[in-house]
Amino acid sequence: MSFNTALSGIRAANTDLQVTGNNIANASTVGFKSSRAEFGDVYTSTLLGGGSNTAGSGVNIQNIRQQFTQGNLKFTQNELDLSVNGEGFFVVEKNGERLYTRAGTFGLDKNGYIVNGTGALLQGFAADAEGNVSGILSDLRVDVSSQDPRQTTGVFASYNLDSNELVLESTGQRFSTNGTGISNAILGLKEPVTSTVDIATATASAGSPIVVAVPSAGPPVVAATVLQLSRTVPGNPTAQTVNITISPGTYNNLTAVANEINNQNFSSPVPLNVQAFVDTDGNLKIRDLAAGVASDLDISTISGANALTTAVDAITPADIIVGQPKVTNDYASHTLVIQGPGTTAPVTYISKYGAGADTTASELNSLAGISATARTTATVLREVPANPGPPATPAKPFVNNTGTFTLNGVVLTSSTAVDMTDLAEEINKLSKSTLFGITASVNETTGDLEVVSATGRDLDFSFGAAGDVVGIIGSQGVLQELDTITTPALVNSAIKVGGEITVTMQEGYSITASQPTTPVSGGILFGAIGDPTFFTPVPINAFDPNDQKTFNHATTTPVYDSLGNVHSMRQYFVKQAYDPADPTTSPNHWKMYVQIDGQNVGDPDPTLPSPDNIAPTMASFDVHFTPEGTINRSMTDAILISNWTPLGKDGQPVGALGPLNVLQGGTIPVAEPPASSNFLIDLEGSTQFGSVFSVEELDQNGYATGRLAGLDVSNTGIVFARFTNGEAQVLGQVALANFASVDGLKPTGDTMWAQTFESGEAIVGAPGSSQLGNITAGAVEESNVDLSEQLVNLIIAQRNYQANAKTIETANATTQTIINLR
Repeated sequence: MSFNTALSGIRAANTDLQVTGNNIANASTVGFKSSRAEFGDVYTSTLLGGGSNTAGSGVNIQNIRQQFTQGNLKFTQNELDLSVNGEGFFVVEKNGERLYTRAGTFGLDKNGYIVNGTGALLQGFAADAEGNVSGILSDLRVDVSSQDPRQTTGVFASYNLDSNELVLESTGQRFSTNGTGISNAILGLKEPVTSTVDIATATASAGSPIVVAVPSAGPPVVAATVLQLSRTVPGNPTAQTVNITISPGTYNNLTAVANEINNQNFSSPVPLNVQAFVDTDGNLKIRDLAAGVASDLDISTISGANALTTAVDAITPADIIVGQPKVTNDYASHTLVIQGPGTTAPVTYISKYGAGADTTASELNSLAGISATARTTATVLREVPANPGPPATPAKPFVNNTGTFTLNGVVLTSSTAVDMTDLAEEINKLSKSTLFGITASVNETTGDLEVVSATGRDLDFSFGAAGDVVGIIGSQGVLQELDTITTPALVNSAIKVGGEITVTMQEGYSITASQPTTPVSGGILFGAIGDPTFFTPVPINAFDPNDQKTFNHATTTPVYDSLGNVHSMRQYFVKQAYDPADPTTSPNHWKMYVQIDGQNVGDPDPTLPSPDNIAPTMASFDVHFTPEGTINRSMTDAILISNWTPLGKDGQPVGALGPLNVLQGGTIPVAEPPASSNFLIDLEGSTQFGSVFSVEELDQNGYATGRLAGLDVSNTGIVFARFTNGEAQVLGQVALANFASVDGLKPTGDTMWAQTFESGEAIVGAPGSSQLGNITAGAVEESNVDLSEQLVNLIIAQRNYQANAKTIETANATTQTIINLR
């Protein structure tokens, strides 16, 4: 029996060596759990044998127990390296068999399934498209293909609008040059003519009412002569006079006479605005110093008789040139009395006769509370229409054969009677230089040339040589014609078109008087303020998305169309005035305007004429806040963007889903999946407090096409897929399992265990629930083998083996002694 006892000890020691060696061999195996050999003694006895004196029969192996203590965590760079921090096992499936492991070295196979090194599939709870995790255990899979885009159907934002912001918009008054003669085409002289009297050429009887000249040849002045100069101007019937005395024997040439006339005139108490001079032909003349004034000049003899008086007395109407003004826009001088807010003194503004609209607008702009703009429009006809007469004239095409057609003094050389395109191009090339602010275009219907001065400068047309034809129409439709072919004298003529003025007054300003300056001369600029159509209410500083001074706050949010193209939605917030008489307003009232890619997205206005009745309008929504600063849902509009057609960078539709406006049935909530480009904006949580504008929260549910960029696993086992479009999608949740008796699990190799009857049923759940541990991503659980302990166990097992061998040796020696007895 001693041999058997020792042999059982050797077997036990050998098993202990095997278990210890296996532990040492797997000291670096991820998820490995060390084992220990558990032994029991063996006793034999008979049914009636005595128990107290029975010798043992050796040792047997009761159990090889695995130690499921926690191993250390080793952090790696692989997000799919998982470890369980606490109780529980990863659930995997291999060849249809469900197994359990603590080794979390996982990766993706070619189909995107999460697998371990043996190809076993990691089990978990799959998620739907909305990220909702189910409770059904299945293979966890990562879709490595592109993520389909999602159209924006909702923007969820909360802002703080500064309650200290001022109302930027007000209501003013606007009026325009609506008087008679505005923007008519006026025909007149190219240059002014000065009133002049030629004394030397006088041949008629004395007493002519015109100044005449003294002959360059003739006897010298020998006796004192007294002449009277007089000047009468239009609008003043009283003549101004000056007496001139020519002493005898003093002057023997006309230059000296002219000088003496000028000296006595300008030294008189009230000198006349005239001048005596000798022209290049040697003739003595007297001229008005005011060019273009139709003044009546007269020189007559009071006393004396000599060559000078003879010439004066011989003046005829042929020796007289009456002054003529240069062509003007014929705008009369006009008086406006402007009353400012409160008790400020009124301001009187008087425009000048013939002043260009640009000049008048500039002067008005210098006044407080007033802003003015000017614009001039004229049409150069491709063909002057026929006139049935009398006298009857045929149709005449535009002709510029001489190349001397001028616009505001700039010569235009383009000549064609068929197409005005070359002339338009020539003008446009000069619009930033010599013809600053003047542009031209050809009317596609009539072929006429339409010329516009954006500054309101007068438009002046003329020819520099005979042989051309042009017809000009101002904005009032009056035609003026320059036909230098049939009337060469018209070369000295020009056609001028004046501009129109639009005046805007700030809130609190008014016009108390509007009337032409007396006497009335020319066309009246403005009508009477009693006319109900004189003033038009107009918003001042009205919202303009391109002018930052017209809105209080703005912010930009990306939105996506159904093809995944990103677009820029810009929201503008404008504080509104409060009118207690208007129930639609409130003390905390704002307007929110919305544009996408700079285009309007508001529903069309069916009341407008075609085609404006189908065009998008500016999307605007009323936003109200309570006195506590929170959003007033009962007064705030439901915000639905229902007229957005996604456009590309070229301004053309990209082919994504189009709008479904409210008139066509667009409503809130937006259907899922979407059938249009509509989306809602939810401002829940927005406030109006006394602090700077801020974006508190911002989210929108759309995104572009994305490719897998990485994976994240939370401590509760939630698997997130990160995509290049910035989105993160929940793919599922890693499952963990635990057992009533983990000692009852059956090792199957590859650091995996199988359920047995002794382990009990697997309890599967989410990490962190019940008694299950949490997941640590990017880390693996190392073997829980303690090498120091195992090396000591080797020594003990070795000694046990040697001692049991010694027992056999001793038993052998004893047996040999018995055998040797003879």
